[in-house]
Amino acid sequence: MAAEVSRRRRFLLAFAICAILGGLGGLTMAELQSDPEARPRFIPPREEAHEFRLHDQDGDVTTLADASGDVVVVTFIYTTCWDLCPAEAATMMQAVKQVGDGVTAYAISVDPVGDTAKRVDEWLRVRSWQNGPMKYLTGTREELTPVWRAYGIVPVNATDEDAYEAAEATDRFRAQAAAEGLDLASRPYTHPERPAPPPAALEGNPDVRDLTYRGRTRHAAGLEYEHSAYVLLIDKRGVQRLGIPFERLDADALAQDLRVLRDEPVK
Repeated sequence: MAAEVSRRRRFLLAFAICAILGGLGGLTMAELQSDPEARPRFIPPREEAHEFRLHDQDGDVTTLADASGDVVVVTFIYTTCWDLCPAEAATMMQAVKQVGDGVTAYAISVDPVGDTAKRVDEWLRVRSWQNGPMKYLTGTREELTPVWRAYGIVPVNATDEDAYEAAEATDRFRAQAAAEGLDLASRPYTHPERPAPPPAALEGNPDVRDLTYRGRTRHAAGLEYEHSAYVLLIDKRGVQRLGIPFERLDADALAQDLRVLRDEPVK
């Protein structure tokens, strides 16, 4: 039984990396519709989602089991990202608010260096989400790495030194924007100019031990700050059910998915 679970987990990791980092990379909606390699949504193996033990924005220990009985929607972001991550989280929050009770939302950090308690608090505050349905979960690299691997997530690949410097630079950028009256929190996401993807972006069976980002460009900050961007839905029994890449994320469609899972009878 343990061997079977391990085999299926390896399959999930391989499939997620293939779907999210390979064929889906950084495509726009139009590209996804015309690209035969694209997988708009994917169905992970129906097995119990990987448990984690991280800290939320209030410093409280949070586990996946804490949300037992709720549908869980999970994404992976970082606070000093000013383009894709806020757009992804905002779409997710729109859907969660449409559905209301019975849903728990988690945002899990992909940047253990930059995602300090102060930055997480500020990131939530400017969006009025401090007391909302989203819990922003952080941890050390050692705590987060097993979570990334279990869910097929490539985190920010910058060195700790570069991640620290980038976070400090982003703090200065946001402070200047605030002084000039610019509302960065509400700016719509636009794809950066993309170079052609590397050949590894279209690998059918990537090496799942290599967590180097191999997709198309999504972020303005550069390749070292690219990371897997998808939303995972986990049902009330803790079983993973549906993966949705950022480029296919729509608030109304996500809300409908959440309602279907919320209203399912628990057998």
